[in-house]
Amino acid sequence: MNLYHIQSTVHGINRVKSFLEENYIGIAWSVTGDLENTPPELWKEQLVLHYSLDEAEMANTLATLHMFANLMQDGDYVLISDDEWTYVGDIGDYYYDDSAGSEEDLICHRRGVTWLGRIPLTELNDKVQALQKDASILAKFEYPISQAQLDRGLAVSITAEATNSLSTGVDEATVQTALQVLREALHSEEEELRIRAATAILQYAKQ
Repeated sequence: MNLYHIQSTVHGINRVKSFLEENYIGIAWSVTGDLENTPPELWKEQLVLHYSLDEAEMANTLATLHMFANLMQDGDYVLISDDEWTYVGDIGDYYYDDSAGSEEDLICHRRGVTWLGRIPLTELNDKVQALQKDASILAKFEYPISQAQLDRGLAVSITAEATNSLSTGVDEATVQTALQVLREALHSEEEELRIRAATAILQYAKQ
């Protein structure tokens, strides 16, 4: 399991709101077509046709496309940030959405995301702050994910959302039981288990 940070400004537009509301993340260079069905050598051909990239920019772009389509995996985690918060999401599969077209200002390369919660920027540890400040469009956390210590902030967000889930029709006893399991799971030695257990409870409570 890996952790990534993705820049949320694409084509000069901040996409945090749409990423959160529409449950996805995405990158530019839509003209390459579906990265799963197009060989990498054709990615470069399309990039040469549509963009003025020097050698270093071309290499970085191809590496970003490869990371987004192939290296990221379902179940990895991703961070996006605004001026106050970092939002943590559970990544889904890659897909290419050209339903609105594939012009340069559109985001066709996408991955679905289940957003788990948000953490104040001031509560991120030094390693995660360095990841968040990386200028790359897509950057990978180069430490074991446990060293990100994301569960400390997420515990508050997830507990609050679960408490509010009574409005969805889940009876109070179920919610209280779920909260108890959540609290117990948050003491697990494995961060993946802590986050996934809390997420499963929250999703059940929202049904």
